Amino acid sequence: IAEGEKVVKCMVESGCQIASCLTASGAIARYKGLLVIMGKRGVPAYVAADELIEDIIGFRFHKGIMAVGYCPKKLTVSDALKNPKRPLFLVALNAVNDPQNVGLIARNAAAFGVQALIVDHATYDPYYRKAVRVSMGTIFRLPVCYEDDLGSSLIRLKKKHDTRIIVATPGRGARDIAKVEISGNICFVFGNEDKGISRRILSIADAKVRIPISRTVDSLNVASASAVCLHEASRYHRS
Repeated sequence: IAEGEKVVKCMVESGCQIASCLTASGAIARYKGLLVIMGKRGVPAYVAADELIEDIIGFRFHKGIMAVGYCPKKLTVSDALKNPKRPLFLVALNAVNDPQNVGLIARNAAAFGVQALIVDHATYDPYYRKAVRVSMGTIFRLPVCYEDDLGSSLIRLKKKHDTRIIVATPGRGARDIAKVEISGNICFVFGNEDKGISRRILSIADAKVRIPISRTVDSLNVASASAVCLHEASRYHRS
């Protein structure tokens, strides 16, 4: 579900198959361009009064337009890397179970040029409604790979694609991210805010990095941490 002009526009531009669109009667003129594009694709548009829309979706409807689309075909890492751009710049999520964090990380990944997002079975689906909304539609521009066994997938990346696995962790053995070279093919891994990255994934990692922060704060929110880490990595991966 895409909510708001920017997110719906991203959905439309991505080529995602759209099932239908809903807009408020007072917003038709404002969204005429989007409605015309969807109409040419045969997407039915429904129009209703603001009050009825609020009853339908359960809260005050600020954005004026929303669309329902079909999730893209689920990819694996092998699918996404058939014709990879080099150097590889990937992000993997290990049990990130808050949809808001997933959406924010997707937005950060798109902003810093990440080529694909890998999610394991314990991570919230990036196409969940709240994740899509928080990503501001950038999730539609980012290939999403689903891997039940993230550890095995990362090992294949190391062996087949010569990819370094870099995990973000405040734990023992982690080095200041500014002192770690992040060039070449890399996959950054971010984990669960409560439990951190699993022991298995930590054992696979080629490097463990941390963000130096005040000792009065134990850690950053995982989405905030991803922004810092990916910005640092992007210095080595800008095209």
